[in-house]
Amino acid sequence: MKGQKWFGVLWGAAALIILAGCGSVQPVALTAAASPGQQHAAEDTAQPRTFTGKLEGIEEVTIYAKTAGRVAAVYGDTGDAIAAGAPLFDMESEELAASLRMAKADLALAKAKWEEAKKGARTEDLLYAQAGWQQAAQKYADVKNGKRPEEMAQLEAALESAKTNWEMAAAKKERTQSLYSQGAISKQAWEDSETAYSQAEAQYRKSQEELAMAKQGATQPTLRAMAAGVEQMKAMYDKAKNGATPEQLAQLAANVERAQASVDNAEYQLKNAAVKSPIKGYVSARNIHAGEMITPSVAAMTVVNTEKVYVVIGVAEKDLERFAQGKEVDVTVEATRKHMTGKVERISPKASAGTDMFTVKVVLENKNGELRSGMTAVVTL
Repeated sequence: MKGQKWFGVLWGAAALIILAGCGSVQPVALTAAASPGQQHAAEDTAQPRTFTGKLEGIEEVTIYAKTAGRVAAVYGDTGDAIAAGAPLFDMESEELAASLRMAKADLALAKAKWEEAKKGARTEDLLYAQAGWQQAAQKYADVKNGKRPEEMAQLEAALESAKTNWEMAAAKKERTQSLYSQGAISKQAWEDSETAYSQAEAQYRKSQEELAMAKQGATQPTLRAMAAGVEQMKAMYDKAKNGATPEQLAQLAANVERAQASVDNAEYQLKNAAVKSPIKGYVSARNIHAGEMITPSVAAMTVVNTEKVYVVIGVAEKDLERFAQGKEVDVTVEATRKHMTGKVERISPKASAGTDMFTVKVVLENKNGELRSGMTAVVTL
């Protein structure tokens, strides 16, 4: 066997030498045979495939209330056609309207204070502040300098008068007490004499103290307190004369902005009490009724736009090459038994984590509204 193999090799070499002598050898193109897997993939792509999916509106919006409250009225029901901006339901708004009125009143007050501060003090305010300062200064000077002779005379006369009244009240009190003990007068008359005596005695003691203080003169703590009062009145006058400081004006302006923000918020809340549809379409779900309490976490209504619809299908990785954006495909809607031409509009860039399928959306025209969200459709390509 080994001799035969070597003989074959030698014979082949000789044949090549002979051919080389006859002329040049032309190259021959070699084609590799397709693997079974490649043949199978080509056959799969060539064969039509069907993908089943569900129809959904090209736009679908779930409507929520902005704030918690009671539903006042509902205007749309399941199946109703809705224009963009059309009312769907209203929330009760009496408290919101009252809040807006209060906010506007606060804004008007803040603006008035700001404008008044910018204009400065009025003439009458300046005169009032100046008069208060001058009166305090005059009183301080009077106390510091002591009472004038005529004032001392008035105090002494007042003391004598108070003393006379007190003595007369004491005598009357004694007579009344005696008569009351004998049963000659009523208890009310006796009580009245007691009251008159107490008042006369109090006035007498007060006159004594005033005369004593006038003779003694004001103490240093009293003078210091009065001097501080004069300085305070002077500061108030200067403040009125000079007007508000830049810092005070800035604070008043900030108060106006804060009040304006409160008005804007109250208007926004009141506006949101009337809930409108953001899109044109049909009401596909209604979960509320008039008189019910709802919160922002509860879906009130759903509106879907079905002028165009999507066929939403899941596509495995091995079939994804069949699809390209803009590619036309055949669609059969089982409920209508109609064949339609759709167009691939969206292809998900990422597979679903749960199914490893890529979401593909095929768009269909639906001007007559015959196709409805949730119907089953079959895509063939």
